[in-house]
Amino acid sequence: MALIPQTFAADLISIFSAMDNILDGTGDEYQAEKMATAIKIFILTGQVATVDAGTLSGNTYSGAGNGIMTIDEESLKDDLQPTFEAKYSNDQLAAQMATDIDNACKADDTVTTTNSGGSGLGKFTGDKSIIENILKACFSTMNGMMSGGGNEYYAAQLSMAVETYLKDGDITVTLLPPFSAGAGTGKIA
Repeated sequence: MALIPQTFAADLISIFSAMDNILDGTGDEYQAEKMATAIKIFILTGQVATVDAGTLSGNTYSGAGNGIMTIDEESLKDDLQPTFEAKYSNDQLAAQMATDIDNACKADDTVTTTNSGGSGLGKFTGDKSIIENILKACFSTMNGMMSGGGNEYYAAQLSMAVETYLKDGDITVTLLPPFSAGAGTGKIA
């Protein structure tokens, strides 16, 4: 399975459209909660592939690992909510959203893999400036030229930003017992 940005963008459009009807001051909380869920679901559509090497039962091991990446949805929500409530400038909002998403993705033990000898546990490392720069351009376009379709444009740009960030990043795993030593590196797609 591969990352599915179209489904992620559709989920974001639904979130943004629902916010148009929230008039009781809970829109930022709603957006943070639903966006954290949508990001986690999007990440779970991806497939992690690693190249593993280590020592298994005293022998040299090399092989391919496959697995998934996830995030702590509640932690991301807790970071995004004050970001949305802060009333940042567009550039500050883009930078803080990128930081919040990056912090969730780079947390320890977000990646699990299996291979023919056992399993691995690891993490993701990405360049948050990818998200930040795409969102800065998005917000500038939305402010400067858009007379309609903002929800769709924002959703498409955020979806592209997170997808690009994930695909550009790196996965590292430590091979777990029965491996006596070993590691793997790879990507999410």
